[in-house]
Amino acid sequence: MAGLAEGLQSPKGPQRIASIIRLYPNFDAPGRDARMAGGARRPGRPRRSETGELPVPRIAFGLPAVEELNALLSRIHATEIDVSRELQGKLNHDIDRLKREIGHLDGDAFERAFRDLQNAIETRKRLAGEIREEAFRRIEADASFEPRKYLRLIGRHRPNGD
Repeated sequence: MAGLAEGLQSPKGPQRIASIIRLYPNFDAPGRDARMAGGARRPGRPRRSETGELPVPRIAFGLPAVEELNALLSRIHATEIDVSRELQGKLNHDIDRLKREIGHLDGDAFERAFRDLQNAIETRKRLAGEIREEAFRRIEADASFEPRKYLRLIGRHRPNGD
């Protein structure tokens, strides 16, 4: 109904919802009535009017412009860097200190420092996911940053699962 897609085939026949669809990024998919009237057309070519003119594509209401998305992505990146510095600063300092100490320790002190180092490294790995969440929270809270309303269009998880 929005002109974004056209159902092509259903595995259960015409009475079911089509599971194979053709997407129309310009929101110019033919309506159900046009398909039912037998107006077959070649894929990828918009239907012309009786005067031979191409239709004006529907404007996607509420979708961001490329510039707005670029501004949002830049803001996410910069905020993640800031949050990372805040959350990982002390932790990285502790990791560096433990690395230096391990070379000079023996016995129980060595084992304790080694366990502390392992725990600190695991904590740093867990923080990676928390950094993105905190960055999103900060951007959502900034009412003066207009493109923040498009955060809902972006997944919060990292591709590598962090």
